Amino acid sequence: MTIGKSLAVAALMACFCIGTTGLVRAELPPQFTVWQNFAAIAAMRDIPERLGTVDRIERIGVGRFNIHGGNCAILATVVREPAKSSDGRPVPGPSRIVRVDLGEKQCKS
Repeated sequence: MTIGKSLAVAALMACFCIGTTGLVRAELPPQFTVWQNFAAIAAMRDIPERLGTVDRIERIGVGRFNIHGGNCAILATVVREPAKSSDGRPVPGPSRIVRVDLGEKQCKS
């Protein structure tokens, strides 16, 4: 009787694992995504055109950075999307950067 229960539990677990594979999302460790986000912001040509010389880039949250230049700052938000297969369905894998949204230039007087 215990062999039958063991087989039933194993079959149930296999069904659970197969059924949830579509929900699994494998993300890179945070230190890699932070550096990817930073590199995406540093590569933007719009920031020096709008802000001038950049003094510092400050990470304020997940995917959010304040870029400072002189008395002014711009908020940059990195937008990422989950990995997708060629037909557009989500698959396990690291997310990718879609775009960087820049806020309005805020200056202190």
